Amino acid sequence: MKSVQYRGKPKKILVIYTGGTFGMSEQLEIPKLSERELKARLERGVPEMKRIADCTVRIAFNMDSCQMGLDHWIRIASLLHQGAREVDGAVVLHGTDTLAYTASALSFLLGKPPIPIVLTGAQKPLSALRNDARGNLLTALEVAAHPPRELRNRVMVAFHDELFLGTRVRKLSALRFSAFESPRFPILAKVGGLIQYRNSIFHLPPLPPKTGRVPGLPPATLNQSKAASILKLEVTPEFPGSVFDSRILESLDGILLTLYTSGTAPTEIPGFLPFLRAARKASVPVFAITEREDAPAALSSYAAGKTLIREGVLWCRDLTPEAAFVKAQVLHLRQRIGQGQSKHAYLQWLGKSWHENLSDESSSGLL
Repeated sequence: MKSVQYRGKPKKILVIYTGGTFGMSEQLEIPKLSERELKARLERGVPEMKRIADCTVRIAFNMDSCQMGLDHWIRIASLLHQGAREVDGAVVLHGTDTLAYTASALSFLLGKPPIPIVLTGAQKPLSALRNDARGNLLTALEVAAHPPRELRNRVMVAFHDELFLGTRVRKLSALRFSAFESPRFPILAKVGGLIQYRNSIFHLPPLPPKTGRVPGLPPATLNQSKAASILKLEVTPEFPGSVFDSRILESLDGILLTLYTSGTAPTEIPGFLPFLRAARKASVPVFAITEREDAPAALSSYAAGKTLIREGVLWCRDLTPEAAFVKAQVLHLRQRIGQGQSKHAYLQWLGKSWHENLSDESSSGLL
């Protein structure tokens, strides 16, 4: 366990505001604020922030996070990339519903960021009498301004006195202040009188080499960022695979299939294997995932899992569903749009490259 204490003048921190509950009124309405007005409101609500950091506030947009997608992730990543030379760290204020998706997206798009990036938000707005916004912002600022060496190039999430790796976080509750969890990787720190960093920071998956530009994407893709059409399905008894005819499959760029907890699926019921074969014929990748804490290490433990492998299903291993979805989006943008690959060539490439880490999303084979 490691704690950090610091002295000297405040570090320079870029605070990027995207909307969400954090800055709403007590009636949960989104106010229209300039960057100057927003900074003044933050400093009134959290006067201690001046003791931690010299903050520059930018408004990327002001919206409910349920409306966010690929274009918004690229916009935030671009602001972070542009501002990184001028600051020591960055905090992203974000709505909680899709915060886990954005944390994964920034990790994948930035690869190895030159500064620590901490996302946070709130279950109750800063304007509320009893809120979690104040404490979450203070923690995020402290981590961004004074991270241990092991976290200086990471994307993280700070929420309710805990620090998580950005690619491993999931939203747990719509009501509790302890709204997030990291079911497949240990937390990075606990926050009390001090920020106490856990030994997990010494066992982080290695990051890829520095890419040197925003998302490790060809520059042209930033202006033509067409989101992939990825459908999320869950296997059930009597899975209705026959409803997915060729016309539906041809309109998709991927299927994220949630399996049963043991990594199995109803492969012997009529229609299921024809569904997988039709997807493969249409060059639509099928990504298989489980949602429980203890993800099976491989699909090959059971006969049904071995069948999935034979049918070309791509196993997501210990990725969270959010990270798997975003990884599929980013790879589609980089390879299909950026490199101009056909659907068939992309599927062939994915079969060889899906398990390579874009960031720190998987620990399979490392821990």
